[in-house]
Amino acid sequence: MISAELTCPDFGFTLIGKERMANQIWFHKYRIIKALGRGGSADVYLAEHIKLKSLRAIKRISRDNILHDQLLNEAYILRNLRHSCIPVIYDFEEDAHNSYIIEQYIEGRSLKVFRQLYRHLPENLIIHFAIQVCDLLQYLYSSDNPILYLDLKPENIIISDNVVKLIDFGASSYKNHLEERKYSLGTRGYAAPELYTGHMPDERTDVYGIGSLLYYMVTGSSYDKSFERRYDGELLRHCSKALQLIIKQCLRYNSNLRYPTVRALKNKLLGINHKKLISNSKSRESISIALAGTQHRIGTTHLAILITSYLNGSGKRGLYIENNDSNHISFLLKRYRNIKMVNGICQIFSCNLIPGYTANFSYNKEDYPFTVIDYGCLNHHNLEDFLKADIKLMIAGAKEWELSGTEEVLRLLSGEKEIKYLFNFLDGNQYGIIIKQMGRQACYRIPYEPNPFEWKKNDYLEDFLKNIIDLNDTKSRGAL
Repeated sequence: MISAELTCPDFGFTLIGKERMANQIWFHKYRIIKALGRGGSADVYLAEHIKLKSLRAIKRISRDNILHDQLLNEAYILRNLRHSCIPVIYDFEEDAHNSYIIEQYIEGRSLKVFRQLYRHLPENLIIHFAIQVCDLLQYLYSSDNPILYLDLKPENIIISDNVVKLIDFGASSYKNHLEERKYSLGTRGYAAPELYTGHMPDERTDVYGIGSLLYYMVTGSSYDKSFERRYDGELLRHCSKALQLIIKQCLRYNSNLRYPTVRALKNKLLGINHKKLISNSKSRESISIALAGTQHRIGTTHLAILITSYLNGSGKRGLYIENNDSNHISFLLKRYRNIKMVNGICQIFSCNLIPGYTANFSYNKEDYPFTVIDYGCLNHHNLEDFLKADIKLMIAGAKEWELSGTEEVLRLLSGEKEIKYLFNFLDGNQYGIIIKQMGRQACYRIPYEPNPFEWKKNDYLEDFLKNIIDLNDTKSRGAL
């Protein structure tokens, strides 16, 4: 008995609610773990190969499905493909009612979920993903019997550690056998017009698909005919003019007006990145301010944002970089509305921030002479990068339950100079005791400021901020 259905974000299917599939054994070798989802063409299950102890995705296609024969084409296509970002076909089974394609289970998040999770994607990351899609399609075209993918959509792109993987080849077709296609399996909002007008698809059909993915990554929605009427920068305001023009050309209704090949499109995308690299190479080096804490929830992010706001409020361009896995900035992006975000840099009030999931992507350093890097908790993994900063701020705890963490970090930093230790949540008497215990180390007490984005100016707070980011080295003298 199948009950109510729920949306499954990772696969673009529909979850099969309360269907009792778990622990069933199929074909004497696959133990069903759970139903992954249901689409219009197939049910998909996560299974374990009992002997090999490895995961499989099993796609079950009803023999009564009008698309049955065409959907089986996926098995024939995948059997000859060998690519780390394309699932391997392991087996094929049939019974009286269904056909079963058993293939490699690709772990990760779908592009749809990835985009929904982070709301805004930086242009660097969008281009990075699109170039990988181009490379995968070029691999398909380079086989002895070239393959057109024909169903590019966010649900069919899996993101794993920022690597793009391509799944669901049910709509794909050999380039030399396109006349055998009886039905179009493209998805409305992403499929090229010729898939529905009876015209023969070609490589430019996949170019359109890449354009639709680019459009989705920028806007968070599928493309529709109103694009031309709304092409005033409103929907695509978060990307550069160069990328807007590329998207527009990919999505031309007339395929003759699109890029002629995926390679030509890839070269255009690489051109945008090349210009940015040249720009960055000419940029002057920025002054880095690193913050780390002796433990979680000690106030590292709060102070890092406060410093960034102070720099910007003082007429100096500061940029906060979340270099930890807390995802605090992602939560802020979901909380605040009307956030300006260009090329991965978002602005909340007067504070410029780069979320952790985009911290490795380039930005124009000339625009930000000061970078405030939030390393979260200090550990052996981030210690080397922390010590490379021009200004190193260590937020420590002095409560009884915090001392062990503080002592551990002091041992880790033993012998290191030019580190300033900042203590949070202390009154004057407690701070006096700490100063005596810390000896000759530079110590400061962090003043209370509830809102780091819109802090109220006062002499004590400004004096504190000037002291902890006082620039004395020759590289930065006179910057403040």
